[in-house]
Amino acid sequence: MSTDTLTKPTSARPPRRRAGFATALGSNMGAALRSLWGNGFRSALTMLGVIIGVASVIILVAFGQGAQKEITSQIDTLGTNVAVVVPGKMRGQSNFNPTGGLGISNLKDADVTAIARVPGVRDVAPITFLGGGVYRGEKPASICMPIGTTPSFQPIRRLEIATGRFFTEAEMTRSVCVLGTGLRKDLFGTEDPLGKKILVNDQEYEVLGVVRERSIGSGLFGGEELDAMVYLPLTAVQRATDTRQLHRIMVEVEPSANPDVVVEQIRQTLLQSHGKRDDFSILRAKELLDMFYKVFTMMAALLVGITSISLIVGGLGITNVMIVSVTERTREIGIRKTVGARQADIFFQFLTEAVTLSALGGVLGIALALVVCHLVTRWQPLRPLVTLEAVLLGFGVCVGLGILSGVAPAILAARKDPIEAIRFE
Repeated sequence: MSTDTLTKPTSARPPRRRAGFATALGSNMGAALRSLWGNGFRSALTMLGVIIGVASVIILVAFGQGAQKEITSQIDTLGTNVAVVVPGKMRGQSNFNPTGGLGISNLKDADVTAIARVPGVRDVAPITFLGGGVYRGEKPASICMPIGTTPSFQPIRRLEIATGRFFTEAEMTRSVCVLGTGLRKDLFGTEDPLGKKILVNDQEYEVLGVVRERSIGSGLFGGEELDAMVYLPLTAVQRATDTRQLHRIMVEVEPSANPDVVVEQIRQTLLQSHGKRDDFSILRAKELLDMFYKVFTMMAALLVGITSISLIVGGLGITNVMIVSVTERTREIGIRKTVGARQADIFFQFLTEAVTLSALGGVLGIALALVVCHLVTRWQPLRPLVTLEAVLLGFGVCVGLGILSGVAPAILAARKDPIEAIRFE
């Protein structure tokens, strides 16, 4: 009997404590919302820093992740057995040249011939980038990237032709071209472009074909296409521009060959061709991804750090407003203490108010970020990628910011003397 008497009250206590805590939390949140609503303009101004900070962080993370996904998709289309030779050093060696891939290039036709002779190399495609614009009559292309290359570029880059054909080796001296789907839509709309002429740097080229659309994500060149390129015969481009320099050399390795061994042989061949000068880089898909990820990580960290300043300002604003609120409600605090409220009750009341203020700002900031990303996705070629992790991180930061910002004012309120608080005018 005595054992039963002792165990029954013990088993019944925990539910009453949980119910009491839930009731107190709900009461504090209700009081906090009424207080914020009663000072709506002040609360809105206080939340503004949190809203801007959270929205900025989520938007920047979304843009970074969207760009990473886009670049990853584009590099993946190269395949694991494709390497790209670029002028200058593109990695962290002592003679790193960040502008090596721009302007005058040290790659030449002899390098292409030498690489093609390396055992294990299946195909080689030199590339020359052209500046200037692309026109159909007087109508300019909004975004374009004209390049001079060879027919080998098509199988290496895995281009599928939607209509017409790619140019052949016999047509390397002819003024012909192949359009990307985005560029075809831009210049011709729904009209059939085959046999028609376009202008590239005031030089006429006849359209032979159009590359099939590849919807692997939102292309940075517009629409849902991967590219907005115009492909030109390299020999014709070199004659028109009176230059022999190459900006890239794409190399496809035989599937049966060891890519590491072949790439090293290509490196040694180019060293001999360049008089032992290590003034080039050979990048594979994995190395390209690593390089882009490093750049994006550094930029994202820098930008998130800058935008975090607005969160700090928002936190200071919450602290300031809560201190003002404690001063305005000093008499209320005294009355609550005289009727039995403990220091912990007063502390959690004001802490809950600070967290509620910060959390509301976080929710509005997340909503603002989603709206901005949606508008950018709809009206611009960029495709920010908002993830659940970024949203949860932003909201978690807001709750943490509310706790940190509300602790000092809550302690100040909890320590007030009830008699002095009642006398406060």
